[in-house]
Amino acid sequence: MITGNLTLSNVLVKRSGRIILDIESIQINAGDFVGIIGTNGAGKTTLLKICCGLIKTNRGSIRFDDRDFTHLSTWKKSNLRKHIGYIPQSAEYNPDLPFTLREVVAMGRTSTKPLLARLTGDDYEAIDMWIDKLGLAEHRNQTFRSLSGGEQQKALIGRAMTQNPRILMLDEPCSNLDLNWKYQITEIIEKLYEMTKITVLMVSHETSLLPACCHRAVLLHKGNLVADDGLDEVLESAAFELAYGCRIETLNIGGRKYTINKNLK
Repeated sequence: MITGNLTLSNVLVKRSGRIILDIESIQINAGDFVGIIGTNGAGKTTLLKICCGLIKTNRGSIRFDDRDFTHLSTWKKSNLRKHIGYIPQSAEYNPDLPFTLREVVAMGRTSTKPLLARLTGDDYEAIDMWIDKLGLAEHRNQTFRSLSGGEQQKALIGRAMTQNPRILMLDEPCSNLDLNWKYQITEIIEKLYEMTKITVLMVSHETSLLPACCHRAVLLHKGNLVADDGLDEVLESAAFELAYGCRIETLNIGGRKYTINKNLK
């Protein structure tokens, strides 16, 4: 049975002779909500991609429950990935293809089916349920490219959730959105977690966009894990100030953690 546990051991990722990621150990238990933070180039996106088997490692293991991604065949890796809802930093979408919102959400359900298998009535019921839950019903037949950035992000969340994933991985889900949409997307992620209690890994540049239910943070710096603890403890640590290169003050507003560069005062 897939539960959503994730274990990284002795992981190394190198590209063109340069170390991108070098992590001794991370243990993520089923039901954890983990924020992945760090500056640009810290290795956050790479960490997320190796956790869902999209990037090969040069060394080490990534275990999803009792199965090691690094030793699976392409076919078995693909089957295991069905249990992971992955939302990339930018939509992997060809704007020349006029998919509707409903068709984009349905892609998540299609990915769980055998090759060439048709979607059933139950599949479409699940697809429409998520469209309705995310407040997208009126846009159901609208083309994806005609949606606003926030609406597109909602659709991608719906696409991931139709898979019934055990782990949800989000790479900067609020990037390029205005303030109101950032708040809405963060609120949706929090409600999804409270409703499903699935394992969540969320990359975010802005600590204030990590929802209140995120009680743990993994801090990366130049490809290394420099802190892994409660969110409050990480944000108040010397490692956090070292990674960002400035003195930092943390404010708690409505359960969200806002970090301020004290050097600018």
